[in-house]
Amino acid sequence: MLFVFNLFCSVVSGAPAPEVTKKEYREAFLSPALQKDYYKIMMQTVRFFDHQQSAVNLLIESFRGSSTYSYDMFTQAFCTGKEGSLDAQSFTYDGAVAALSFLMAGQATKAERILRVYRQEFYYVKVDAIGLYNSYRTDMPLNRYGGLTPGIDGDRTHLGPTMWVAIAALQYTAVTGDLHYLSLAIDMATWARQLNHYRFADGQKGGVCMGFGWGPDWSQVYSTENNVDYYAVLCLLKEIYSRGDHKVKNIYENKNLTPQAMATEMNGLDRWFKEVVYDPGKNAFHCGYNENGVDTTAALDTISWTIAALGPKKLDDMGINPFLLMNYAEKSFKVFNRIGEQKVEGFDFTNATGRKSPVRVIWIEGTGFQTVTYQLMARYAAKLGLAKKADEYLQKAVKYSDEMEKVSRAAHLIEYALPYVARRLGEKEILTTFNDDWEIPRGNKGQWVASSSSTAWRLFALMGFNPLEFDENNIHYRYFDRPVARGR
Repeated sequence: MLFVFNLFCSVVSGAPAPEVTKKEYREAFLSPALQKDYYKIMMQTVRFFDHQQSAVNLLIESFRGSSTYSYDMFTQAFCTGKEGSLDAQSFTYDGAVAALSFLMAGQATKAERILRVYRQEFYYVKVDAIGLYNSYRTDMPLNRYGGLTPGIDGDRTHLGPTMWVAIAALQYTAVTGDLHYLSLAIDMATWARQLNHYRFADGQKGGVCMGFGWGPDWSQVYSTENNVDYYAVLCLLKEIYSRGDHKVKNIYENKNLTPQAMATEMNGLDRWFKEVVYDPGKNAFHCGYNENGVDTTAALDTISWTIAALGPKKLDDMGINPFLLMNYAEKSFKVFNRIGEQKVEGFDFTNATGRKSPVRVIWIEGTGFQTVTYQLMARYAAKLGLAKKADEYLQKAVKYSDEMEKVSRAAHLIEYALPYVARRLGEKEILTTFNDDWEIPRGNKGQWVASSSSTAWRLFALMGFNPLEFDENNIHYRYFDRPVARGR
């Protein structure tokens, strides 16, 4: 009971902290061993991203040590190259979480360098439109027109990765008080507002489509995960506006982003989440909606990120029980893998139906953000006076940080980075994230592959940092003059 009480006190405390995250708060979610190793892991993470940053264009390489073999879907055969097939690729989402890692580790200048690259690229016109591709090459400089070279995803420009850069820009704004990237985040939200929206029968707009580029008609595909990212951006923008001075409000007004416009988008998203992709029978969210109707594929991030972005109180107010969402996530996605003689527990991307395979695998990045969601739910349960439930979630947060550390020690990668999944795939072994989604990275000669996203989310879990909200009670933001209770 005392442990839970101390956690609750740290939530409502408004004392300033010398670090970006409050030590007493984050240490409540760490085992004694991880409390001892916290600063070492934080600096190892910084050094890892230093190694991953391209000297050519400053982008962050998503993987290190990938197989030279790649599968050609047209010839249905493997081909091989001189270097790892993914070693010179930077997925935009990974660049965003790397920037957030630098920022939260007190390396704001390094975060700013990444944001600067994305700002220039976002405004570079591609096929008559601005935006960010899902991935870029890290071994090629700017082309003669000033743009980056597209990566393995080709010309696909999707909602989610762009919104994660906006999230990184807004967290940078709040942590540093520097307004130089606020306009970028506003323009990214405006870009999203201009995409095709789901339309209800009464004409109200709902979720936003995926975007555009090669593949299916993305203007008719609506992803729950991507819309959660967009919702988080709107929440962060709304908070910065409401707490801003005349100078800040002028930036919004010059960009024609009004409080009413943000509220309209958020109301439509609220309705879309509740009426289109939420399944009250399962107490879960579906993967999204497309031209064939609701996509009922189960996905971990539709639970974890929805709780993290909307907040458990907001979900409760909508008639969606966040505790039942957590139960669904545990029942559907919790899995065990073996690394040698060691048994490791974590969370999969989907269930056996979603992959259409009995093979289950721990998704390290996903286990990281599920751990952050446990931390958030522990705070919420404590606020409701549910001490037993708060302690249960707290202990699970402690547990899964330890489980990720087991994988890190077993893989023994550069700077003890984490692999993408808790399984070493053969050079020609194909295992997909979902049934028809991309192949999980294979390592060179069957070794582990270092993953930027997994390594970033391990750090967020250790810090008690939820990128999808402003948590003024436990994180120091220079932008805000004083702590304000968030009610989340």
